[in-house]
Amino acid sequence: MAIKQAKKTNNNNRLVRVDMMIGLAMIMVVLGHFTVGHEPQWYHTLHNWIYSFHMQLFLFLSAFLVRYTYKPVGNASGYFKYIWRKFVKFFLPFLIVGIAVSLLACVFKDAELSWTHVGRSLKTLLLYPRWSETSFLWYIYILFGYYLISPLFFRLPQWGRVLCCVGAMFLPMLDAGQTLAAYDFCRYTFFYCLGVLCAEWIDEIRSVKPWMWGLMSVPFLAYTYWVFAQSGAIGFEHTQLDWWYIVTGTASIPFFYLLAMAIEKTIVTSKALTLISKDCYWIYLLQMFIIWGLDIFAIENGISFTAFFITTTILAIGLPILLAETLRRMTKPKAQ
Repeated sequence: MAIKQAKKTNNNNRLVRVDMMIGLAMIMVVLGHFTVGHEPQWYHTLHNWIYSFHMQLFLFLSAFLVRYTYKPVGNASGYFKYIWRKFVKFFLPFLIVGIAVSLLACVFKDAELSWTHVGRSLKTLLLYPRWSETSFLWYIYILFGYYLISPLFFRLPQWGRVLCCVGAMFLPMLDAGQTLAAYDFCRYTFFYCLGVLCAEWIDEIRSVKPWMWGLMSVPFLAYTYWVFAQSGAIGFEHTQLDWWYIVTGTASIPFFYLLAMAIEKTIVTSKALTLISKDCYWIYLLQMFIIWGLDIFAIENGISFTAFFITTTILAIGLPILLAETLRRMTKPKAQ
């Protein structure tokens, strides 16, 4: 009932705050994808801070929208149609880009191009997405996995979903391995469950006073201060213990909701973040190609990291949006 009511009250108005949160999370994704090696200390610190929460936040918001936009599936036929639509929209581009990058890697690494190589690359892509040439697309892989279980998960009574959410808090402590991205599923299932529940409780969430969101944001602000005060002393490979991963991700949610509330009435910023949210899939799919290409250019021409960082961030977000908008206009039916 909560979902239906929320949709009715937002018939002609997208969830602006959620859109802005997704836009902010997408910016965090891009900012965190620069190569770590020869960069200045401030970027190492920023990188460690981003990687301690940004994918948890992104998965939470994705799960929120999965539940919020879900149309009930009543039978097996409806389920397979639902999965096919998601396969074409998400997993098929994942496969195409994955194979394309694998072939390009042969050229740049002077490796032998053969059917054996293609088969091995496809096997790695499907079984070990984190180890593939397109490891940066692992998120699409696990998002599709959550789409697979969503119609079944939503059929549980709400108390059952709450119990699943509580139980999922302990999954990151399991040594699940990398096959079929099992470790990542263990890491993020709590945020999937939490996002689903928050979509169902959207009216209650809206009724929370701004000062309460400010109070709930204090832990994340304190954590942020601590990270930057350490000036990158937190290790890059292991920025947190597995249980701490749950804490930092959860703490970031009220902070970014409060931030969205604060900038909601700033029209230019609000529209920009909404646009990023609208095309976040294209940005996620293409941003690494832009970063890689400009990284080579910057190194060859001795461009400073700060200039490279600012310019590349803008292009990695702007060019995919431009491409998406161009495709929409090209495929838009012409008025009779």
